[in-house]
Amino acid sequence: MFQIPFKYSIAMSRLAREKYAEYAPFQPDVPGSWLEKRYTNDASAFVDVGGARIHYRDEGPEDAPTLLTLHGVYSSLHTWERWKETLGDRVRVVSLTLPGFGLTGPNENGRYELSYYVEVLDQFCAELDLGTVAVAGNSLGGAIAWRFAATHPDRVGRLLLIDAGRQNIVPEAARLLSQPGFDLVPRYLTPRQSVRAILRDAYGDPSKLDAADVRRYHDLLLRAGNRRAVLQLAKVAKPAPMEPTAVECPTLVQWGEEDDWLPPVLGERFVQEIPDAQLQTYAGVGHVPMEEAPTETALDAAAFLDVT
Repeated sequence: MFQIPFKYSIAMSRLAREKYAEYAPFQPDVPGSWLEKRYTNDASAFVDVGGARIHYRDEGPEDAPTLLTLHGVYSSLHTWERWKETLGDRVRVVSLTLPGFGLTGPNENGRYELSYYVEVLDQFCAELDLGTVAVAGNSLGGAIAWRFAATHPDRVGRLLLIDAGRQNIVPEAARLLSQPGFDLVPRYLTPRQSVRAILRDAYGDPSKLDAADVRRYHDLLLRAGNRRAVLQLAKVAKPAPMEPTAVECPTLVQWGEEDDWLPPVLGERFVQEIPDAQLQTYAGVGHVPMEEAPTETALDAAAFLDVT
């Protein structure tokens, strides 16, 4: 088996490309410029921050409360699109794709520690002059969000943790695959069917998983440099000497009751540790509640932000 260069794969018939993406073990990198044509819209913009070209969207009235949203591993700002539909004009939603993922792609310095992402958020907020914001983070994004709130209390007025990472944000299996020799698997052997299997495992009800979402996750994973960045993240995302007890702002912890990746007991732990925190769980929902139960979770977020 050999890897088909991207310049040849785009010349294949649509059906052939789809079958290749679905089943072929070796998946070629895809240029970011090609993906931008498919996965940007009129609200998309880019800004250079922290050695990366950050893809973001700033939507909603400028005088409305601002919600900054952070996605998880393998994801992108697109994971929050259904929240925006529910929040409407009540909230200014600023969503960004973190370095190493989606259309943002890898950074120039090869840094992917949690402290680096916190620095990027601080610079991003300053660049856009966002002032005090509410921050919502899922999984990896949640691990970054509470650290950002703890170290920059002047920037974060409210915090929403959605199936958020606490310390061990990367599964042990992923750490093994990041080791020399083993890392060939996630760097190259990533057919769409494997991404679908991962996403089905993340959902409490896999029937809610949309085919277009699977394709987007897979396409953006193949963005040149992203797979290497995820491997680097797996190597450096070690527990940091910080506890959620340092978070001072009001916090809403939202958790899928069927999350097998980060079980609900971790959400209960956040509520015990953060002085001003409350917990809301969702029956039948897995690791990405904002995708699987977007209306319910967004309405709870709106109530917490007092914009109902």
